[in-house]
Amino acid sequence: MSIQNITMFIGCMCVTSTIGVADIWFDPTGDIATGNPNLDITSFEITDNGSDLSMTIQVADISESWGHYMIFMDLFAGVGSGDNDNPWGRNVSGLEGTDAFWGGSPGWGGQYHWYDNSSSGAGSGWNQLHSDSDPNGNSPSPFFDVSTDYANNSFTFTFATFVTQAINEGLEGFNFEVGTTGGNWGDPAIDLLNGTGGSWGEGSTGAWEYYQFSTVPAPGALVLLTIAGFSRKRRI
Repeated sequence: MSIQNITMFIGCMCVTSTIGVADIWFDPTGDIATGNPNLDITSFEITDNGSDLSMTIQVADISESWGHYMIFMDLFAGVGSGDNDNPWGRNVSGLEGTDAFWGGSPGWGGQYHWYDNSSSGAGSGWNQLHSDSDPNGNSPSPFFDVSTDYANNSFTFTFATFVTQAINEGLEGFNFEVGTTGGNWGDPAIDLLNGTGGSWGEGSTGAWEYYQFSTVPAPGALVLLTIAGFSRKRRI
């Protein structure tokens, strides 16, 4: 379960004054029942520059590459999955309404997947939109990219123009949950960023956290004109 969320500025002081805003959630080390460091989430970061979206999962140690990593997203109201329903069949309850799912494993030959469940009513079924089997975790897709940083024990999922498309659909942000798991159907999430993970043979219960796009000012926030031309309310 995460204990802290910090908003950071990652700015590029160039002619266009491009700014990316990152929110980081930290998770305690050693808070899992199985003792597997490759399944122990230490932090999760979301960054957007007003157009592209990047999400980074960091764990205690990824030298053992059999771990599997999941990002659940709830984008649209009234569509998505039922409870305990995800395309990997993992035993994770509490996340009804999931309509997008990102997941993968370096030990799967660097295979990472992107699924959608937003085409109609709740429980309509999962559709795999993208599969990347590059063993180095670097996708050839111009819209979807996954990179593995072994030195920092992290994985970064990047979706080009995600924020632009979402804002065009009337969204200001999205709900999310992050989990780690084993490689078998029915495995629980061993660690969850917001919810409660389980041990092998048990269930697990997720909980939603919200991310607001950098282009959306926080209600009541005082907008300051800085050198970069933008300031944002700190979210904790």
